[in-house]
Amino acid sequence: MREYFDFAYVYDKLTENVNYSHLADYIEKIFKKYFDNKPELILDLACGTGSMANILSDRGYDMIGVDSSYDMLNVAMEKRGDRNILYLNQDAGEFELYGTVDAIVCLQDSINYITDEDSIDGLFWGADNYLNPGGLFIFDANTLYKFENVLSNNTLTYDDDEIFYSWENEYIPEDSLHNMYLTFFVKEDDVYHRFDEHHVQRYYSEEFLDRYIHKYGFEKLGVFAERTFEKPHKSSERIFYILRKNV
Repeated sequence: MREYFDFAYVYDKLTENVNYSHLADYIEKIFKKYFDNKPELILDLACGTGSMANILSDRGYDMIGVDSSYDMLNVAMEKRGDRNILYLNQDAGEFELYGTVDAIVCLQDSINYITDEDSIDGLFWGADNYLNPGGLFIFDANTLYKFENVLSNNTLTYDDDEIFYSWENEYIPEDSLHNMYLTFFVKEDDVYHRFDEHHVQRYYSEEFLDRYIHKYGFEKLGVFAERTFEKPHKSSERIFYILRKNV
């Protein structure tokens, strides 16, 4: 089964706990802190079903969304309404744009889903190539603490009138890889349909990512605990990287 083929259509239901509006507030705080003028054109890389792109579009930004899942983009285009958002079906590790943008955001630990170094290199190459001088590349990543202490070997479940799922987690320290085995039962009329997903994330240390930050000449403006401008602490589960393309 192609990854996200069925998952795309239940993704928004399963991420109802994500406050995209508050996340957008934080992104705008970053813009105000590090831009002299409000950026105009933003790329939402690995945009999923377009929730963040919609919010930022409503706040006056021109938006491009890129995602490797055609099915995620189908949902995004259904949600787009009359908003002027361009969606492109491309992999984050080898994306191409028609021109440059003022900022790139890659959120919800999307970088952890890129598990090979060539694609990480391609991600940073693309960010460098398609950012305007002085533009920002903002991404977040799951921490080792989260993989080892929050997710690892735990099984999570969700149940409501329409969906039941179980989510088994396995972290492999020697490979820095985290396996997620998901089983879904989705109700349609009076019948539940089952589908299974296997997703993989990779843990990336700051030292590892610094290699690519330096390779492509980005200025590292900050590495912060989630949605703050404070340094990460030992139990931080997600951290934000804010990079600037040199003028």
